[in-house]
Amino acid sequence: MDYSRVRIREENILALRSFLLEGPEAWLPLQDQMQKDDETAAGYMSLLFGAFNVAVYRKFSPTYTVGQIVRFVADLRSRLGKDAHLVHPLVAEDLIRRALSAPPPKDGGPDEVLPVLQAQVLILMHLVDEADFDRAGLEQFIDDTVTFTEKWLATRRAESTEVTDQVSPQPTPSRNE
Repeated sequence: MDYSRVRIREENILALRSFLLEGPEAWLPLQDQMQKDDETAAGYMSLLFGAFNVAVYRKFSPTYTVGQIVRFVADLRSRLGKDAHLVHPLVAEDLIRRALSAPPPKDGGPDEVLPVLQAQVLILMHLVDEADFDRAGLEQFIDDTVTFTEKWLATRRAESTEVTDQVSPQPTPSRNE
């Protein structure tokens, strides 16, 4: 992924607001626009990732126990009833622990994209519902998400530049110069 081309634009922020207010269905009409190219899709998905991380951090930080994370995931799955299978417990626990910069569990569950995305979305929606934001609270959450995501993207860009510099060293002058 070329993070140097990923930008958080106003349409990304508006789509996140709709997502948080209406749920994943709000993004259905945007699918063609979101899938225009990798960088456009990454703008939307980066904000979703940022919202997840901010929500998890608000819930569990500054201190937490692994037991609290396990109980949270178990409670979420219980509330989901017949849809509990959409949240793989190991995937959910791994996502939460990574968002808190904690060591991941020994077995983080399946690595496929779908279980990770399902768990991430359902945890995010639950945490947003649990927060019961008023209008100002939602706007603050979105602002915090944009700030987090911009910093995360800047880190990815810096990492990408470091790798590029390591792979493509400066050319050495020829003997004739």
